[in-house]
Amino acid sequence: MNAEKAEKIVRDIEIKPSIFEQIKKEVQRSKVVTPQSLALKYNIRVSIAKRLLRQFEKEGLVIYINGNSRVRIYRRARSKTPKEG
Repeated sequence: MNAEKAEKIVRDIEIKPSIFEQIKKEVQRSKVVTPQSLALKYNIRVSIAKRLLRQFEKEGLVIYINGNSRVRIYRRARSKTPKEG
């Protein structure tokens, strides 16, 4: 056995309402977001971040750009505010 084992990171499996709102605001501000970036920043599991992004996609907050089975890349949706003038 290797004496220098990497520490296993335990991530949260539930999202608190306050964290959920922070994630939602960040997704709306970010140009590009991935499940891995959310998982690292908010200490949640990647599977939870994937589920959140799929939910945000259904709500119209993000748009799926590209990816594969490992990485999915999303961008924020354009705001649909009517132009004045």
